Amino acid sequence: MGKEWSRMELAEFLVKMEQGTLSVEKRQDMPKSFQNISFKKEKDEVGLTMSNIVWLGNQLESAHYTEPALKNWVKREIKEYIGAPQVGRKYSIQQAALLFIVKDLKVLLDFEAIRKVLGSIFNNPVERADDIISPLKFYQGYACLYEQLMQKTDLLTESIIKQEIEQFLRAEDGFSVEDKGKIFDAMMVATLAVRTNFLKAWAQRYVMGENGKE
Repeated sequence: MGKEWSRMELAEFLVKMEQGTLSVEKRQDMPKSFQNISFKKEKDEVGLTMSNIVWLGNQLESAHYTEPALKNWVKREIKEYIGAPQVGRKYSIQQAALLFIVKDLKVLLDFEAIRKVLGSIFNNPVERADDIISPLKFYQGYACLYEQLMQKTDLLTESIIKQEIEQFLRAEDGFSVEDKGKIFDAMMVATLAVRTNFLKAWAQRYVMGENGKE
């Protein structure tokens, strides 16, 4: 399995893993540590080790995940939003999604600003029901939104992004006007962050050269 997933594919993978509906073909392409996870009964909550999360993140285009960095975020930088491992000694799918969100935002923002974005839509990590939107739904939302935008245009202007986010929110029930405003702002930042990730990787290819050397 090569480093080629889009964020939308990763989001869909996480949803299927949470639902226990991963295809046999997908399971066979995964490391052994994922094989046992995939065959859990549907009623069991899926738990991921930090190395599992790093492996998943490194399947993405224009992304580089390391275990020490993520462990530092969990213990320090975003401790109040990620919380302790929630599935025994492992992290839940929602916690993994939150780490992927932080990784995207990191290309644009410092941790003070990232905590501000997270705090606007996520609350107590022990009780995800009090979040305005779940981490996985938010990640899937802006991942799909970005893919749709890139199918329509290569030039992402503020007005074009706004239109897509507004269309996404119109299709979502259950959010107050105030909550939709918070989700709108967070999705705008996340979408810009994803685009920045691609532009950064694009520039680095020219800096490093075809063989990855300066």
